[in-house]
Order: sequence, then structure tokens, then C-alpha cells
Amino acid sequence: MQDQFNCPYCDAALNAGVLSCRCCGRDLTPVLPLLRRLGALEERLGAFEKRAEEDRAALAARPVAAAASAASEPADAPEPAPPIALPVARRRYWVLPFGLTLLLLAYCAIVLWFDLPLWVLRLASIAIPFVTGMLYFGLRPRLIAFDIAIAIAFAIFSVVTMNALLSWHDNIPLLPQGPAAWRETSFYALSIGASMFSGMLLRVTQAALAARGLVSLPELRKGLLAVHGKVPMETLKTIETTILLVGTIISAITGLIAGILGVK
Repeated sequence: MQDQFNCPYCDAALNAGVLSCRCCGRDLTPVLPLLRRLGALEERLGAFEKRAEEDRAALAARPVAAAASAASEPADAPEPAPPIALPVARRRYWVLPFGLTLLLLAYCAIVLWFDLPLWVLRLASIAIPFVTGMLYFGLRPRLIAFDIAIAIAFAIFSVVTMNALLSWHDNIPLLPQGPAAWRETSFYALSIGASMFSGMLLRVTQAALAARGLVSLPELRKGLLAVHGKVPMETLKTIETTILLVGTIISAITGLIAGILGVK
């Protein structure tokens, strides 16, 4: 504690312990506790300022030491960049032109070039679209109405192109002539579309069984859950897998029957 202090009224120097100012005569009793507190705060503030000066000096010396140690140590190798996640393709559209080209080449070889039996063409027209339908789907396939339209368009375009090739090669009309020819052409297109759809169904079924989950027919699943809020997951798996397998078998049989009925 200081031995002297200044009067807060007239700023006269007074000895510690006085209760009134000898110059202005004011009573100092009310302000003495405040003056003592102010003196203690000034001492603490001085200690804080001294410590802050020491800390600033230590921080100023630290970058120099860090730079010297960094210069002596070898540089770290850069971290490898994280792998880029590529989008998952559900459908391989590039398979469609390859399947169509292969089917047309088979048609030209069997009908136009080597004149093989017609059942060879029917067999190729079932096998090639079936494989095309299987390869059409990528990872995590989902069968929707768009895929059915793809199979129908594939079948129609294939038959129209075959008729155009035959018309150009044999110099005959492009469109079928007579009910029998129309029936044969329709069944032939049906066999191609049904075979491709069978391949799609088989691929979806295989993916569902491999993943052991419901990865297709989402609308059916939502409907079952809406009607029965607590349907066991195993029941849903059984229902969906059964529908897929039955659909695949029916579609394959339809394509086979259509191919047989289309033979003259």
C-alpha cells in the first residue's frame, strides 16, 4: 500500500491514514475504501501489463525458432487427393445399338447371305435380345415403364429394319402383304420384345437376390406397406422375388411361343 495519496477533491498530497484533507477540509471517510480498491487495481494492472510484455517477447522469438527448425527438417509429402465418386449408371444405353447391330448381322447372315433355316433366325432373335436385355441394366437396377417402352421400341425398330433390308435385297414391298405375313411379322416382333423384356426381368431378379433386398418394383412395396403398415421384410422379399421370377418365366415362354407361331 502506498504511504501517500492525493485528495480526490483538491489533489493535495496526504499521508496514509488521514480522515480529512488538510487543504480543503473535506471528509475523506466515504471515499477511503474506494481509494484503497483503486490502488489495488492499479497494482494488479501493472502486473498484468508486465506479464503481457513478457508474453509478446516470447511470441516474437518463437517464429524465428520455428523457421529454423522447419528449414532443418525435410518437407512432408503432399497428402493424396481423395478419390472422386463417380455416378452409378443404372442403365447401359450403349448396349442397345450393339444388340441391334448384332441382331441385324445375324438376320443378314441367316436370311440374305447363307439362306439358313428359319428356326435358326428365330433362335437368334430370342437369344440376342435376351442377352441385350440382361446387359442393359447396370448396378442397382429398377424396372419401370420406360424400360418396357425400350423393349417395344427395340423390337419394332429391329423388324422394320429387317423388312427394309429384305425389301432392298429382293426388290419386294416394304410392308407385309396379306394377313399371314402381318401375323408372322407381329409374332416375330413380339418374340424379340418379350425376349428382351425377359432378359431385363432376369437381371433385376438376379440383382434383388444378390443384394438380399427390395431393389425393384418400388410401387408394389409402397402399396403393401400402405395397406399393411407392419409387413415383415422377409414377406416383402418373398412377394417381390416371386413376382419377378414368374414374370421372367411368363415373358420367356411368350417370346418362345411367339417365335414358334411366327414360323411359316
